[in-house]
Amino acid sequence: MSKVTYVDGVKVVYSPGVSEEEARTLVQEEIARFSQAGKRLSKVEIDIDGEDYVIKSWEVSPIRRIRRITGYLAETDSWNSAKLAELRDRVIHHNLAALGRLAARETGIKLRLNGLVYESVVDGPGLRDVLFVQGCPHRCAGCQNPGSWDFDGGTLVDVADVLASLPSSPLITGVTFSGGEPFCQASTLVEVARQVRSRGLDLWVYTGYTWEELLAHPDPAVKRLLVLADVVIDGRFVQAEADLSLPFRGSRNQRLIDVRKSFETGKVVLWEQKSCAAEIPPRRVAV
Repeated sequence: MSKVTYVDGVKVVYSPGVSEEEARTLVQEEIARFSQAGKRLSKVEIDIDGEDYVIKSWEVSPIRRIRRITGYLAETDSWNSAKLAELRDRVIHHNLAALGRLAARETGIKLRLNGLVYESVVDGPGLRDVLFVQGCPHRCAGCQNPGSWDFDGGTLVDVADVLASLPSSPLITGVTFSGGEPFCQASTLVEVARQVRSRGLDLWVYTGYTWEELLAHPDPAVKRLLVLADVVIDGRFVQAEADLSLPFRGSRNQRLIDVRKSFETGKVVLWEQKSCAAEIPPRRVAV
């Protein structure tokens, strides 16, 4: 069975025929080789084939170093600085009631909405539309969106009006629910989530609850929303655990949970980001 370790944040999977010391030495050489080319590693697999080490490497996707500024893409040194810049300078929370009633009909199902952000690259992989709900019981110190806390704030809109604006363009690959606390309006968001999935889009949900708290929640709508999600980012933001280098989350206690695999295995399975680029061909090193 393969073994797993980490070297300078790089995940290393190596076969039983490779010692941990050998694996660490090879990975450090690989990190240096990539660094000279201005690239970063995300994962390395090491195996033995006869008299050769077979080293397979994955490059960190360039999308983790991009932020959106006035509609264009520009490099940045930190993933979460993109989030901060978007929230500070770029985001306009659209009031759906002012969009001229784009929906063909009203469902009668109301959602208390804080706003929408279109074409985000910092709330999950790819280009995403983000729905910020209104109302949050957690009120984490250091929260980036305290305006979403008040359960009486925001705008009460019909679900049909929300769906009329999603997806915002053919380039959108997914939708993210954030907030506020999405699971406080679980029954309403179930209707949005079903339509999102029917349109071939993946769904990510941010929540201040832990996975375990969601599974034990007495509201059956919470479970219905949970099973419709592809990935759940769980846990409250903890200022002491804050780490700006983390992709798609703000503090180290928060987990990116693969919902389908977690239900299949009966335990938390973390989501792993796939590289946008083609897999780098393995190279051989003489033993």
